Amino acid sequence: MVFERKVLSMDTLIFHSKMRALLWVIAAFDECMVQERSWWLCPSKCRFSKPITLGWRYPPHGWLKYNVSGMATEEAMGCGSMLRDEDELVRALFLGPCDAIDADSVELGAIIIALDVIIEIGWSGIGSIIGENGSLVAYNWLLNKDKRPWSQQATFADLERRLACVHEVTFSKAKPNGIEMANTLAAAGMKRLGMFKAWW
Repeated sequence: MVFERKVLSMDTLIFHSKMRALLWVIAAFDECMVQERSWWLCPSKCRFSKPITLGWRYPPHGWLKYNVSGMATEEAMGCGSMLRDEDELVRALFLGPCDAIDADSVELGAIIIALDVIIEIGWSGIGSIIGENGSLVAYNWLLNKDKRPWSQQATFADLERRLACVHEVTFSKAKPNGIEMANTLAAAGMKRLGMFKAWW
């Protein structure tokens, strides 16, 4: 902050601290699964449990997987995503508000942002990527072009342009509890004023 002359709000500083601590807990205690939703409300009361088989699935060797989530209420809409490798290490994430007509459209926007992050980082063309989302409607739109609503044609045109820049992307529908972290990020994104992106 001093050398780069940046200014962070207290909310952003707390968010960074909670996110880094959560990622450390996930990496350090791989035999347990943290209740990620509770973490954002009160880390000291967050419980740990044994991993369940319906949770996050590892990608094949050499692949990366991003989970996306979009949430919508009458007051706000938000999206979030996390990119992890075969060792379940988090490589990138983002969250923030989103302009869309419903939660399914928000999830499309989240997929576009995830592809933008992949391209910006320079991972496009390096390896294969699995895109996993929770919306069955959005998943069907991705697989069947004839089912895509006409009102979303501009969004799908943006999506196709980004897909052309990435080496290989395979879409899948997440299992129950498989995108808990992405849901947590999307819920937190609804409360933010701008988009937060990070990768390492």
